[in-house]
Amino acid sequence: MSYLFKSRSETPLTPASSQEQLAKINEVRGLLGNLPMEMPKFLSDATIRRSLRARNWSTVQAAKSLKEAASWRRQYKPEKICWENIADSENGARRAYIPDYLDKNGRMVFITLPTIKIIKHFLEQKMNEKVKFVYNNNSESQRIMGDMFDLGKLESTFGGRNTAGLDINKYAEKMRRQDQIRGAWTQANGNTCSP
Repeated sequence: MSYLFKSRSETPLTPASSQEQLAKINEVRGLLGNLPMEMPKFLSDATIRRSLRARNWSTVQAAKSLKEAASWRRQYKPEKICWENIADSENGARRAYIPDYLDKNGRMVFITLPTIKIIKHFLEQKMNEKVKFVYNNNSESQRIMGDMFDLGKLESTFGGRNTAGLDINKYAEKMRRQDQIRGAWTQANGNTCSP
């Protein structure tokens, strides 16, 4: 089993001031053309900043990856996917899900259980240098996971003490509630969550 996280010792080449960061964000907006107006919620300053950070503040690389992401979103429309669209794929839900706990820094956790050849092929070289694979039967990995998570809440699969596992019925109900909340937003903005 593996878990991905960014190494603490490796930091991107962050511009010195917030004005420099804003200039980079605006440069990416210029490279994106009309896309930010087409997808304002997705192509926010925060999204552009994350993309810049992931590409060591290269505006060209950040714009390229955001154009690819926008193209994917245009084709697959992830904002319209509801639980009912994927409910029949119980095995899929067990391979990628959002657990009921946060990490020690209060961040949301997304668990995905892919194989390691698959992940490595999708990582850019610079990102590959920042990602570590953590194994539940390795003492160093267990120390790292203990630093990041409350081991009483973390599933035993990842080195924690929680043996309950994923209750697919409770998870389905949670996802339906999220769809209802999101549905109010999407209806107000002209989109609908369609099964």
